[in-house]
Amino acid sequence: MGYDLYGLNPSSSKIPDCDFTDEETTKAYFAWQDNTKGAYFRNNVWWWAPLWDYVIKECSDILSVADVTGGGNNGGHKISKTKAKKIASRLRSLEKKGEIESYASTYKNKQRSLPTEKCNVCKGTGTRKEWEGWQSEEKWLKYHKSLENDKSTGYEWAHKCKGCNGCSGKGMVKNWQSNYPFDSENVMNFADFCEHSGGFRIC
Repeated sequence: MGYDLYGLNPSSSKIPDCDFTDEETTKAYFAWQDNTKGAYFRNNVWWWAPLWDYVIKECSDILSVADVTGGGNNGGHKISKTKAKKIASRLRSLEKKGEIESYASTYKNKQRSLPTEKCNVCKGTGTRKEWEGWQSEEKWLKYHKSLENDKSTGYEWAHKCKGCNGCSGKGMVKNWQSNYPFDSENVMNFADFCEHSGGFRIC
């Protein structure tokens, strides 16, 4: 899952019509999109959540309640050209002051300090009942004859995972919040998109 942002009037250029059932016009459209500043910006859900949280934090005087909510889903909410320009200006100002990099450093240090969590696949036990017999190949094959020649899901794989592919037998995994990265480059790519987007739609 991701967040796709489309410029409403990118680089003040006309958005080309595209028949996505036609290969030629589809290629032309994506070529235009790739080469037009402000046409398109994308983050997967892991990157977008911390980015949008940061934008909310630093641009609370620019965004309305509807904007804040609309940025957290794929409902097609629109941010106006005026607001997009203001967001870009604010982020660039913060970047010049070194505040984005400072925030990113603090954010990453906080992530590294997060406590591990109990594996939700094996409930912290380090093994799973359906992986019965993983302790030795002989025992494994008593329960899993059909997997004797299947190296991708056979004994070698199960043994390496100690019976749980979620935590490799440790019972504990990285904190879920550590899956959400944040860095200044992504913020500034977003700022550049905002600057040239002519306003944008969040899908």
